[in-house]
Amino acid sequence: MSKLMTGAGLVLACCAAASAASNTVAGFDGGSNDGFSGNAFFEPTGGNPGGVAHTPELIEFPSLRTGGVGEPANPGFLGDYSGFTNVSFGVDVRTVSMLDFIGNQSSRPFGIALINANITGTDGPAGVYFQLGNLSVFENPDWTSYSVTIPDPTSTTLPAGWIGFGSTNLSTFEPELPAGATFASILAGVTEFQVSGAVPGFFFGPVMPDYYIDNISV
Repeated sequence: MSKLMTGAGLVLACCAAASAASNTVAGFDGGSNDGFSGNAFFEPTGGNPGGVAHTPELIEFPSLRTGGVGEPANPGFLGDYSGFTNVSFGVDVRTVSMLDFIGNQSSRPFGIALINANITGTDGPAGVYFQLGNLSVFENPDWTSYSVTIPDPTSTTLPAGWIGFGSTNLSTFEPELPAGATFASILAGVTEFQVSGAVPGFFFGPVMPDYYIDNISV
């Protein structure tokens, strides 16, 4: 397995639900969705190892999520992170193909989003996003691990590389957290967790992919 680590360290221990620290891994073994939904099929084989989330059909961007309204929820990824330090998120990915509309190999970004639906702005529920990398045959043709670590979930300012969203800055037209919201207030009540290519402030056309996601961890 090849490794590409981003952020502050390896995907080791950390936190999760509101009540207690834990180590949670969504490995999709046996074809289980492990509380996730999105534009993927949950298959019992082909993972790293075991089960896997496989996307072989037309999409605009990658999307796996837990905790959305009316959707499955994995409590290990949700709740109050404020009582912990060095919170690490990780995911394994493998890209077989990523064809654009004229049949050329292209790429799609992917990262993690933490959303607190109790805080809303002009664009909807507020959250924070960190891009881990790109799904591409040039970057991850074999299983590759990505991670990011949040040293202090109680920080009021966004750590380097993180994007706030929920509102749009009327001067720059860039996404930002709603007035009064902070990184800490989002992390104090996460209602939805995503592995997503929907980078705030960007739009994407359709692509025909064939990629695998496994071992989403916190």
